[in-house]
Amino acid sequence: MRFLAPLFLAGAALVAVPIVLHLLRRDVAEQVPFPAVRLLRATPLERSRNRRLRDLVLLAARIAALLLLAAAFGRPFRPGASGTAPLTIIAIDRSLSMSAPGRFQRAVDLARAEIEHAPGRVALIAFDDRAEVATSPGLASDARSALAALSPGAGGTRYAAVLDRAADLSDSAAAVRLVIVSDLQRAGFDAAPALLPAGIDLQVRDAGGTRSNLAVEALDVHGGHARVAVRNFGSLPASTTLSVGAPSHPSFTRTLEVGAGSSVDVNVDASPPGPVLASIADAAGYAADNERFAVARARDLPRILVVTGGPGSTGGFYLTRALRAAGDRAPEIDVRPLTGPEFAALAPVDVAQAAGVVLLSTHAIPRHAGAAFRALFAAGGGVFVAAGPEVDASILSDLLGLEPALAVDEEQRHGVLAVSDVRHPVFRPFEGVSANLTQAAFEREWRIDAASWTTIATFTSGSAALLERAAGNGRVLLFASDVDRHWNDFPLHAAFVPFVQEAIRYVSARTQDGDSMLTGDVPDGIPARPGVVTIRGRLRAVNTDVRESAIDRMTPEEFAAAITRTSAHHAATEARRANEQEAAQGLWRYGLALMLMTLVVEAFVAAR
Repeated sequence: MRFLAPLFLAGAALVAVPIVLHLLRRDVAEQVPFPAVRLLRATPLERSRNRRLRDLVLLAARIAALLLLAAAFGRPFRPGASGTAPLTIIAIDRSLSMSAPGRFQRAVDLARAEIEHAPGRVALIAFDDRAEVATSPGLASDARSALAALSPGAGGTRYAAVLDRAADLSDSAAAVRLVIVSDLQRAGFDAAPALLPAGIDLQVRDAGGTRSNLAVEALDVHGGHARVAVRNFGSLPASTTLSVGAPSHPSFTRTLEVGAGSSVDVNVDASPPGPVLASIADAAGYAADNERFAVARARDLPRILVVTGGPGSTGGFYLTRALRAAGDRAPEIDVRPLTGPEFAALAPVDVAQAAGVVLLSTHAIPRHAGAAFRALFAAGGGVFVAAGPEVDASILSDLLGLEPALAVDEEQRHGVLAVSDVRHPVFRPFEGVSANLTQAAFEREWRIDAASWTTIATFTSGSAALLERAAGNGRVLLFASDVDRHWNDFPLHAAFVPFVQEAIRYVSARTQDGDSMLTGDVPDGIPARPGVVTIRGRLRAVNTDVRESAIDRMTPEEFAAAITRTSAHHAATEARRANEQEAAQGLWRYGLALMLMTLVVEAFVAAR
């Protein structure tokens, strides 16, 4: 027996009241010497004993009434008397990675075996980016029917979602077992914490994985040209056929050889404005990532403002010419060189309409011009900063609203560039030929405290060379040396042009452009699979999450160790379960009824 409000049991101490009253009302006659005792009438012994028995009955009735009242207010219940049927929750992975040949059928077989052997009630959850309850806790036959209707989709794997949903289902059950059937893809543990109440028994069933997978990793359409990236996530080289063009009439086909763990970029002419599809053939890997969609639009050229300093400044000579250079990879942009005073004269709304700003000097730019940069970031634009003799770190921090402010030491060192991640969009043209970046010699640089930045590339001296950080809806890209030959000879090398073009293209790509979305972000009513859909009268491309194409897996032991067990949620669940059991049993009503019956007995005895 347990009590929902045990503090009310302290009221049982009131039983001392009738005991004290009983003791105070005892008739203890004082003995007085009286010589003529023999003249008194003798009192029968039986009447004294009856009175003593009546007093004891009254005392017991009053004590019992108070005890029953305190127990009723304590709301007693019998643990486990209701909801005792154990619950088995079976969660089956239906993400993109389960679309490998034979993978999902293996998962279905494992889930069906768990349903057949599950004691008590059974619930079924199907999960990818989201966790959907296929059947609520109930009969095994319902779970079998729902399992037969499932199929793998194109969403990503997110284990946190299924753990949260399982915790919700377990609130009304005393004994809960959670069985997760998945390929145990490592990418499923994202930034969201994976939490599971301590009272749930977790069991993991490995559906197996695949050793190879090809995926269309990127499809960018700009100004009549398309760039397609095909990645091989396997450990062996693979070949495939790439097709690009309108979804129903591909206009470009090529056979590709993709090395193990690497990618291949292909530049092709895109179709006229409208949907564009890039697809590959990959029978051994995942199915849904073999195609990627984009929407080509006829639009104005993106405008880039290049701030070069005061009047008469010659800064930006090499950078502006690199941006205007012709070539297959050159973005079509409108380059607008401006002096500091000219930029400061622009209204914030005019700056916000630009795709990005290249900041080569802070001279002659008042600090109140920071409002223009805030408007640019709010609109999704970005800023590329090149350190140099005309850039002041403190003014730069104020203009861009950098918190904490830049901590910079200007040092004279000899070194070259060392790329940390060749998969970053800025360095994608150099994948496989990154040695081209090491030909430039750097003699002076900013040494920056990069704690609040993401380092993309470093100098061989060890300091950060290219850093990135988010700013509102946009981003800031900081190059820790100049681009005007003051501190290096980088502009004289062939790698300078593609570096500048890709850096500006990356920083000016508005994150809220809205032409594409992931399958996990589609609104309700829109199929969560790759394709082109119409939302509010506008064509939008829906594609898979590139992280889901990876084949890295975990062992069941690693999977279980990656989940954090929480006692707080378990305690809240136990409290909620206790409330439900107490409400269903209603034992306090019986306690009050017994108390009333006891008071009736007490009144009857007292009346006699």
